Amino acid sequence: MTIIAGVDEAGYGPVLGPLVITAIAFDVPDEKIDCSLWKLLEDAVSNGLKSKMHRLTVRDSKKLYNARSGLKPLEDIVLSFLLSKDVKITSFYQLLNVLSCCHIKILSRYPWYAGKDYPLPLATSVSAVLNYTHLLKYVLQKQNIQFCYTVSRVVTVKELNEQVEVSGNKATVLFDNFITLVTDLWNRCDGAGTIRLIADKQGGRNSYLSLLRDRLPGVDITVLKEGVKVSAYKISCARREMEISFVEKGEDACMTVALASVFSKYMRELFMRLENHYWLQFVPDLKPTAGYYEDAQRFLSEIASIKKRELIQDDILIRSK
Repeated sequence: MTIIAGVDEAGYGPVLGPLVITAIAFDVPDEKIDCSLWKLLEDAVSNGLKSKMHRLTVRDSKKLYNARSGLKPLEDIVLSFLLSKDVKITSFYQLLNVLSCCHIKILSRYPWYAGKDYPLPLATSVSAVLNYTHLLKYVLQKQNIQFCYTVSRVVTVKELNEQVEVSGNKATVLFDNFITLVTDLWNRCDGAGTIRLIADKQGGRNSYLSLLRDRLPGVDITVLKEGVKVSAYKISCARREMEISFVEKGEDACMTVALASVFSKYMRELFMRLENHYWLQFVPDLKPTAGYYEDAQRFLSEIASIKKRELIQDDILIRSK
């Protein structure tokens, strides 16, 4: 068997709210490793919005999530894939724990997160999740494929600001958190043989060799290719090897990256829901924000007096970069 994995993030660009990065992995028979997971799982999973029928649509989260559809498409996917591993999610904090997202002590720094658990699902129904899961389990078993791994990292605002101060820029922070997930996958799959991991290109760079060497000591790293579309590397040691590919628009090219995108976006939206709800209790007619620059300035202006009154410090609310 070969591990086919993907990593993607949500929330790299906003001014408010956390950065979320997720790694996803499937255990796939060796003879199927060059097949598209979308193709192998096509009876349960679609990569388009049309003709999905009873299937889950797994694609770039930016193409799934909008004001009209809301959280439902993302929630259907996340809860169904987790339930296919017999993990039933019933609350926000349980989801954080299952995905090993962040320590509860970190959340206690934020009045909008601390102790603010709430039930899930929010936008879909338990029956819908059960129906998707039943079909997904059947198709996974039919193809002898296992959804074997999912871990997210939630980098909250204060932690992000601290990491940017140490590293000097946000792109390095993203890569360092990416490498943390890669290392965790590498360690958990010890003895599993080969791992193929795909990630979206980061920061517009084409060469990742020096970054990988700096952060993955004690392994051999070979350049397979470096270019505008794809940069690929083989990482190996005595017992295992991993091929990491940085692919332009990786979420359109690989189902694991698209699925990681969905998990990350869903998690970030759950966090933003809490943050918006906190300020709404003081300003009932406040329009919620997604945290991106222009709307964030509007939001910050409208909560300025409350922020001052409640003694909310900028370092837990506003990103430095």
